[in-house]
Amino acid sequence: MAAATQQVSTALLSDEEKAIFEELIKAARDKAALEPKVSAKEEVVSSGYISNRHKDPVTLRLHDQHNWSGNPVLSYPQFIPRQKHPIEFKHQGPLPQGSKGGVVYADGDDSTARKWLIAFDYSNNKVYAEAEPIGDVDWNVIEVKLDASGESSLYEDPVLGGKAHAAINGDARIVVAWFIN
Repeated sequence: MAAATQQVSTALLSDEEKAIFEELIKAARDKAALEPKVSAKEEVVSSGYISNRHKDPVTLRLHDQHNWSGNPVLSYPQFIPRQKHPIEFKHQGPLPQGSKGGVVYADGDDSTARKWLIAFDYSNNKVYAEAEPIGDVDWNVIEVKLDASGESSLYEDPVLGGKAHAAINGDARIVVAWFIN
């Protein structure tokens, strides 16, 4: 089951999908620019923005998470409703390791449910995304894929359909993820 995984390329996105993703990135940058700057002497605080663009009115729920370095500030959002505006989370990690984690959301529990995953490493400016049928996550495998990824990741699920697209901007300390089916 080889899935379509690409770094940086947006060839699998329609013009409408590209426009939506660019809108999300702009909104995240604008919001990050308004936040007070934090002194990064001992740790780094990063912001993530996740948007659920499911075709049906489905709220995604937190399915799994893993933190290699650092932790979410408070916690990852429990739910990502289908809406235009992204849901924000913050992740902080100690220097020099920085902020490195992953989170998975799902649209149900049955055999036709799917999950969307985003993993990020702010120190190395890398992000990895997946969309696939629901099931357990092997975080060791995800870390290998994350370490081999780049600043953008696009994944299309060949089994159930659906796309996960993510991009990271380490300088602005933001990651944007967008899930669609």
